[in-house]
Parts: sequence; structure tokens; C-alpha cells
Amino acid sequence: MHDLTIDSPVMERHAPPLVLADVISKADALLIVPPFARLDLPHLGLHLLQACARRAGFEVAVLYAGMNLAREIGDAAYYAIAESATRHLLGERIFARAAYGVNLLGRSAEVALADLRLERGHGPRRCTVDRDLLRRLALHVEGWADRMAAELAEIGYPIVGCSTMFEQTAASIALLSRLKRLRPSTVTLLGGANCFGAMAGGIASLSESIDYVFSGESETAFPAFLAGARPSGRIVEGAPCMNLDGLPTPDYGDFYRQQRACRGDGAAERDKLLLSYESSRGCWWGQKHHCTFCGVAVMRYREKSPERVIEELRALLAVHPSRRVHFTDDIMPHTYFRTLIPRLGDELPGLTIFYEQKANLTLERLSALRRAGVSIIQPGIEALSSSLLTRMDKGLLARQNVALLRYARALRINLVWGLLHGFPGDGRDDYDHYLTLLPLLRHLEPPRDLLPLALFRFSPYGRWPERYGITNFRPTTAYADVLPDGADAEQVAYQFEGDFDSIASRHPELVAAIGAEIRAWNADWIERAPRLPELSIQWFGPDMYLLTDTRGLPGAPEVQLLPVRRAAAVLVGRPQDGRSELAEEQSWAVGNRYAVELDGWHVPLATAPDDVLARFEREHGPAAEARGAVNDTGQFGGLVSPAALSRRARATAGVEAPLDGSAQQVEKG
Repeated sequence: MHDLTIDSPVMERHAPPLVLADVISKADALLIVPPFARLDLPHLGLHLLQACARRAGFEVAVLYAGMNLAREIGDAAYYAIAESATRHLLGERIFARAAYGVNLLGRSAEVALADLRLERGHGPRRCTVDRDLLRRLALHVEGWADRMAAELAEIGYPIVGCSTMFEQTAASIALLSRLKRLRPSTVTLLGGANCFGAMAGGIASLSESIDYVFSGESETAFPAFLAGARPSGRIVEGAPCMNLDGLPTPDYGDFYRQQRACRGDGAAERDKLLLSYESSRGCWWGQKHHCTFCGVAVMRYREKSPERVIEELRALLAVHPSRRVHFTDDIMPHTYFRTLIPRLGDELPGLTIFYEQKANLTLERLSALRRAGVSIIQPGIEALSSSLLTRMDKGLLARQNVALLRYARALRINLVWGLLHGFPGDGRDDYDHYLTLLPLLRHLEPPRDLLPLALFRFSPYGRWPERYGITNFRPTTAYADVLPDGADAEQVAYQFEGDFDSIASRHPELVAAIGAEIRAWNADWIERAPRLPELSIQWFGPDMYLLTDTRGLPGAPEVQLLPVRRAAAVLVGRPQDGRSELAEEQSWAVGNRYAVELDGWHVPLATAPDDVLARFEREHGPAAEARGAVNDTGQFGGLVSPAALSRRARATAGVEAPLDGSAQQVEKG
């Protein structure tokens, strides 16, 4: 970890402070991305406002203030805060005194942070977050905000705004309040997700230095404001954009220039940059069934035409330094499986795409995504218990989530997923079976974390807590700790807490045991990379398949040969109706921990090359059995020594690490 001292923080590159006038141009307005936003992708929302303003005849500059701060405190410390769970409100704590004059790190930081110790990052970005580091950062950002505001006042933008999401409100107010004192004529704005709905009034109450608060989608309201339109009060109400194709294509030039100035222009730096792109807004599933814990405020679904997506991506990629695209959608349009996805691989080859998905993906659809360049997905798994998934209104079963984990491993698609616990009315069985199931999944990509349920303002839990048996619904205590005197935490807060019955909450030892299993699973993947644990099937010869099992289960042979029917039992899922022609083989697979019984189904756990997996599902799945097409090639199967394997079999038995060469990628949000 970098040695950050109070008086003179060691800069990671020992670089002199940037002169803001050298990296941003004069304009009619300036929009700021405050700390602790990610540094590897442009801020889509602000650049869209910039493009809308330009179309209306105004010039707007975008400043990435977080890049400047990271340059001073180092990437390790910066990302440690940026990637910490939002429930800690660390970004708000660090800027609390700079913004509101409250105690350093909040009123009761000595108690609230006494036992805080978070390990974040790997290698050169490894950092321990504790109260001492937070204290040094909080002292540093006061001087940093002073310097930033002084330079901005010198440049003299007539209008300056900040965007706040997650933990960026205090940083925004620290900058804007200083700027207002130095240059009172500056019109100051605040907008972003933390200003939606009733929260806008709460944000406005935090500081008289904020002239106007923008609430909601502002692609029309912001250019109108620049043209002189003003609300009767301090809140500028936006309106949903119903025609996404009509939005201008963003220009990320300010992001690229500041990246080069702050972080260098080497090939390694350029290759890390992601291209932010939006193809839809809202959630098509949430329009019908809002997941009970989901805090997305606007569910009304709108999507761009595939022609517009390809046109814009082609234009943006022409100037972007890498082929890595980060779709910001809450969920990919399901119509794209028929329209956009079949075209992407041919018309825009060589992309590495992140895209959020619903977890009920078939092998065929996941294969289509992989051919299109989608190599990282966030599928919203959340649980491996159908009872918990029903409580969430996810529209999924646990067996579908396990199938997705298998398919993703077979197709070398990385997953961003985690498990949640502590739901109102949950049961002991919801968690007990994790302790049996999770060790069997060591060959599949592990969850990033096991997190307690958070109650968000715009979730069904937040809107109607009484429906779910939640009483005493209130903002999390951290808000009162970091907000100024007189602030209405009820209006400002996005995260809440409440009283309700939960088995997980009453049995912390059970949660601790599950958490230990997940940590061991992650450690196993990190330590064994690039040859990760596997439970895989490979073709060995006519009607014979090689099963390799390196999960480390007691008593399990590492390699054995299987006939087709047994291979089918470890690769193909079927309903457990007692009439399956593979009933004997399925019983063998479950008994040997190559499959499990979930949701009334035989659920296989092994992976295979995607073409082998597809063929087995086609020839041995439920539809094939209904046609009477299940293949019977005999009952031979037995153990085989690794030394006896043919060169061909040994060459195909290895499994490599994920696409980026590591076991983990970090995605906050």
C-alpha cells in the first residue's frame, strides 16, 4: 500500500499537480464528475448533456475531478474507496468535513469506524481501508478541494454543475460551495441519480451554495436552462426521453484528453479504457415485476434501434483507443437477440463487451452473445435458492442460475455476480443447502461477495415496507453521521434500514459459514489460476468421454472414462418425473456429486466445450427423450490413471483462467 502521510501524500507517479486550464477549455458551462467515480470509462450522462447542449448552440466542458485526486493519492487508495460497498458511505465520510464542517469522517466516526478494515484490490492496487487511511484522506481532500475551486474560479465558467450518484454528494458540495464563495456570480448546479424525485429537495437543503438541482432525465431541460429558462424554485424537473434514437452521439474528447494528461498515453493505459454506451433505459422485466430489492427508480423501458446502436458504436470506436465496450443498460433489450446480437460480430468484430442480462439465458442465447463479443455479463443471479428468488420476484429458479454458471464457464464468459442474504421471512432451508451446494460449484466462477440485503428508496421494499413485514423503516444511521445540522435524512437518503424477521439475521453463524465458503472459493480461483478447478467432459474416443474433476472434493477421482449415457447425466438437465430413460445414470451422477437435485429437476454440474454441450442437450435433453431419441451405447465406465491418458486427452483437459487472466474483475454499482 502507498504510504499516504497527512501533510505530504506520496503521489503514485510523483507528478506535479495538474493545471486545470491546461486540460479543460473555456465554455458556456462546466460539468464535473466528482470523486469517487471510476477512472477507466467516460461518464455517459454528462457527455450526453454536453452533446445536447452543443446541438442547441452551447459549449460545455466536462471535468473528471476524480482523475486529479487519484493522481495525488494514488490509484490504490482511490480505487479502494471507489470499490467499497455503498453501505459504508466512505465517499461521503471522507468529504463530510470539507462539505459541511462536521467532525472529520462524521460525527461518530470513532465508534462507527472503530473496527473497519477492508482489503481491496490485488497486486499494485492492493490497499487496506481502515480508519487511519480514511482520516488521512479526509484531511487531504480539504486542501485538494480548495485548490480545485481556486483554479475553477480563475477560469471563470458562468455555470458549473456536478453529477452525484452513490457517494458523490459531499464531494460535489465541497467543490461547489468553495467555488461559490470565491466567485459568487457562478451559477451552481447539482444533478444525477441522487437527485431523483423527492431526493432533489433533500439535496437542495444541504447547502445554500447550490443554486439549482436537476431531477430526472435532463437532455431537454439542461439546454433550455443554458438558453435562459429558469424554474420558479430551485428544482429543475426533467422529463423521460422517449426517443433514444433522437439523442446525439456523445463526444468523449474531454475524457481522453484528461486521461492522457493524468494517467499517461501508453498502450497499457489505453487498452484499459472502456467505452460507455447506452442502448436502453429502464427495465423490461421491472415494468412487469419490479424485483423487491431493486432500487432502480425508472422502470419504463425504452430502447434504441439496432441500426442506431451500430451506427453510434462505429463512430465512437473510430476514436476510442480500445475495443472494450461497457453497456450501461440496466438490462439488455430481449429483442436484440433477434436484431442486434446476430449483427454485432460481423459488423463490429473484435469487441470485448460488458452487458447486463436476465439470468434465464439458454446455452443458445449465451453462445450468440459470445459470438457478438459479449465476454462479461452481470446476470442478476442474487441467490441459488428458489425460495429466496421467489421472495425477490426475480422470475427465476435456482436451477436456471446454476445452468447459467455452467454455460458461462463453458463459453469463457466472465460473470459479475453475488449472493444476498437477510430477506424478510426467509427460512433456514434457504441457506442450509448453500453449505452443501457451494463446494460442488468450485469449478464455476465464484460470486464476488455475500452481502446483506440493502433497502433502497425506490425498491418495492422501500415503497411499501409494510407489505413485506418491515417496520420502523428509516434512513441508515450513517446519513445522520455525515449530513449537516438540520438536514432531512428522510429526503436525502437512498439506503434505508428497517425491522423485520429474518433467519439469516438471527443466525449470524450461518451467514459466517457461507461467507467463509465463498472466500475459500475465491481464494482457490486466485491461487490456482491459470489452471482453474474444473469438472469437465471431453471427447475421448468413439462413444467414450473423459471426465476431469479437480474441485478437490474428498474421495473424488480426478479422471475417469464415461460412456455416453453417464456423460449425458453429468451434462444434461431433465425434470425428475421418475420416467427418465437415464434414471439410473442420473442417480449415479447425483451420488457422485456430478449433479444435484433442485426444483424437481436433475441439475448437472459439469461443463464441456460448447459444441459438445449443445449436442448433448439436443440429443439427450427432455425434447430428445420425448422423441425417443436417447442414445444407448452401453454401460462401460471406469477410472483411469492420469499417466495413462493419451497426449490428445491431456492436451484438452486443461482449463484456463478468464479472459482477462485473473479470477476477478471489479464492478461497482
